[in-house]
Amino acid sequence: MKPNTIKDITDFIFLGKDFEELSHYDLLIINADWVEEQLAKDMKLMLDKNIIDNNTTFIICEGHGNTEKRSASILIDYLKKEGLTNKIIISDKYISNPEILRNIDKLVDITKYNRILRVAKDFVARRWYMNTKKYNFPIEKCDFYGVIDNRNISKKDWYKSETGINQVMKEFINIGQLTIDKELDIN
Repeated sequence: MKPNTIKDITDFIFLGKDFEELSHYDLLIINADWVEEQLAKDMKLMLDKNIIDNNTTFIICEGHGNTEKRSASILIDYLKKEGLTNKIIISDKYISNPEILRNIDKLVDITKYNRILRVAKDFVARRWYMNTKKYNFPIEKCDFYGVIDNRNISKKDWYKSETGINQVMKEFINIGQLTIDKELDIN
């Protein structure tokens, strides 16, 4: 068997579902620190395709940036422009995957939701799934949808730019270091 490094890395890092593979979700956990306008358009399309409905709850986790206007507020403004008026819970305390997972019960009663969609950058899916195991999150209810930012780091194109290669390799390093530090487990 001939090794295919790009395919192997892609299969390891990019675990998210394509838009066409998404089912119906009653809870979205969203990181709001990138391409808010495109994400709002994606979510409107999700509504149109019955992937979400008006009863789907959105947890919007604040971004890492230090801009004057908070990224959650930017996303909410775009969602309103797209006509989405769902229940929104803003989390400005819990931003990272471990913080979200460790504190999810402070935001919602996770047992009341049947299907959960985690929405974040396309290349962080593996780390999300590894974190869910550590925090006993009901992963059997959860899918991951990766949004592609202006750097075009996606399952299909990450290896075509130096920026994409560098970011995906940093994600490998991050996962490796978190595993060495016993923050993540490969089992």
